[in-house]
Amino acid sequence: EIGFRHPTRAIAFLAQLETILAPAILRRVLILLASSPDPDQALSSLLDLAERQPQAFHRLTRSKTELPLLVVVFSYSRFLGEELLRHPEWLEQAAGDMHRVVPAEELVEKLEAFLGHPPGPPSPLKLALFRRQQLVRILLRDIQGLADLSEITGDLSNLADAILHVAYRRLREELAIRFGAPRDAGAHPCGFSVLALGKLGGRELNYSSDIDLMFVYSGAGETDGPATVSNKEFFQKVATQLTELLSIHTAEGMCYRVDLRLRPDGSLGEVCISLDGARAYYRSRARDWELQMLIKARVAAGEPDPGRALLASVEPLIYSTTLDFGAIESVSATRERIHEKLAARRGPVGHDVKLARGGIRDIEFLVQCLQRLHGGREAWVRHGGSLLALFRLRDKEFLSPIEYSRLASAYQFLRNLEHRLQFADDRQTHTLPSHRDDRELLARRMPAAQLGSAPSAESLLKELNTHLEE
Repeated sequence: EIGFRHPTRAIAFLAQLETILAPAILRRVLILLASSPDPDQALSSLLDLAERQPQAFHRLTRSKTELPLLVVVFSYSRFLGEELLRHPEWLEQAAGDMHRVVPAEELVEKLEAFLGHPPGPPSPLKLALFRRQQLVRILLRDIQGLADLSEITGDLSNLADAILHVAYRRLREELAIRFGAPRDAGAHPCGFSVLALGKLGGRELNYSSDIDLMFVYSGAGETDGPATVSNKEFFQKVATQLTELLSIHTAEGMCYRVDLRLRPDGSLGEVCISLDGARAYYRSRARDWELQMLIKARVAAGEPDPGRALLASVEPLIYSTTLDFGAIESVSATRERIHEKLAARRGPVGHDVKLARGGIRDIEFLVQCLQRLHGGREAWVRHGGSLLALFRLRDKEFLSPIEYSRLASAYQFLRNLEHRLQFADDRQTHTLPSHRDDRELLARRMPAAQLGSAPSAESLLKELNTHLEE
């Protein structure tokens, strides 16, 4: 009745559990396995926990609240299941804090306590470990339906913001000990903003995603320490060290893949740019798509003033005050060329939930085009988050109720599917597995309400194709 994929092995595993669990607890385990998407993986992981952490195993299996959570993590995510085998206390910590979005400011405090003393550059291993600890909590909120899509992506974005801010602050403090504090010509302190773009900028981060960043500092000057360097050199060191710190591979994986290619002049540009330099670039040299991508830009970490000043100055450039389709046609042509190159390099993208026709990228692109067309006259539609922007476009009747319903439903389905592809193994993937058994498992991991019928490889593909078409 449980539906094990490998029944012979499962029977042997259950026989082992029977020797170490009380009958009432074993009965609860069986009930939980029967409703889990991957009972084989959950059962195997329970036995691993019993062997590696016997005290934690008995403590968690005796708990009526924590045993179901344990089976959830083991059934949905291999890499987080492995973390619980090493750190079972994470589950107990997550169980007490699952019913709210944790603000970035609170996560900053938690991370500082996690890193401890002495001050100085944080260990990349500890940053990656903190990220995975928090992902356990977010995954449980997601799977149990305790948060909607916007709250889950908000939680993931707050986590990235906190890690960025703590890492930046510690790196800056360490460099200031050597070079002094950066100051302008009037001896005023100079700030440095970490601008988030893309999904992090829109507070819609995935479980396993690049973070698109841009670094902006206040302006020219030099440090006030014994070993004086220019502000430009100081902040270039900060930006380079921050990027490397987050991208280092550790035993707990890397923290984040950092992508700086959306900065002014792309990969040929400076790793960080002064406020005046950035203003001049967007005013005179930026291409249309570079302006459009700033719709999602926001200050994620560091000192807010330089980043906010830049975004305030470029906002009139982003949004049209008339229904001028020239800019939209230009960006659309660029979008088509990118899609053609991807198809030529990767082959068909029909089962890529991000890049397929009608997929996540197309919905986000459509939203931004409508925002650029109407945002000059209606500031209400200016928002970095795709779902809320869709709602505001409908609110101002730039989308019909039917168009809004189709787009919002498709976006939520595709993002939930994307998350389940990624949190299984912490892989940045958007493509459905090719093997039917893996698609069956993926379907069972989807929210039941989003499939409309019994979960299967066929029902998943049918629902996916319906949303892509709409």
